[in-house]
Amino acid sequence: MFEFQGLHDPLFLTLYAVAGCLALVAALYLLFRRHNAVTPDVRSSLVLRRWTAAFLLAAALSHVWWLVLGTVWMTDDWLVRTILVIMLDHSTLVPLVMLVLLSMLQDRRRPLWLWLLVQVPVVTFGIMGIVRSDWFYGYTLPHWWQLGTIAVFVIYYVFALRRYGRWLRDNYADLENKEVWQSLTFAVVLFAVYSLYTSNMGEMAREYLSQVLTLVIIAFLVWRVETLQELEEF
Repeated sequence: MFEFQGLHDPLFLTLYAVAGCLALVAALYLLFRRHNAVTPDVRSSLVLRRWTAAFLLAAALSHVWWLVLGTVWMTDDWLVRTILVIMLDHSTLVPLVMLVLLSMLQDRRRPLWLWLLVQVPVVTFGIMGIVRSDWFYGYTLPHWWQLGTIAVFVIYYVFALRRYGRWLRDNYADLENKEVWQSLTFAVVLFAVYSLYTSNMGEMAREYLSQVLTLVIIAFLVWRVETLQELEEF
């Protein structure tokens, strides 16, 4: 987003604005609408709606801080502004999507605070990188830490999803609007977008692709929240 190609491409800026605005609209919709529009007969989880809205709001804000820092503020310090926006993405989008995915599993309550706590080193490294103007501390260390965190989460989630599937089959004869295997697909797509955002460094083809995938993720999340039945046992 900091490269001149993106900032001087009206089509890309339009797509960028549309993705950010839709994320905001979707977040407000999930927060303030009491009944589902996609499937009115399904009662969705209030916890899931709130965490998803928080993630979508963070996605909208991410579009704002990348644009503002790329065109208005700190335009003469590429290193520090890049570290800052990536650190903000690291510490908001990644843990929030983990909480969204965990909120889809209704067989038992899982500790959510742990996935927030593991972001502390990311913020610490980022601050060190900003203070020292050091790419290694500000980007390389948190990047590898985050990749490790994501790998651990995906492994954990695969096992949690398998357990949840067995629990559903043991307790429900009708699995319609209850299965969440699609969430693992969502995780793969979202982490692909994350990888694009933190590694493309302005390559326009990947910038476009990341925005298109963002639109897909927004649509998927709204559909997933509104078609996933809240279970009484939870």
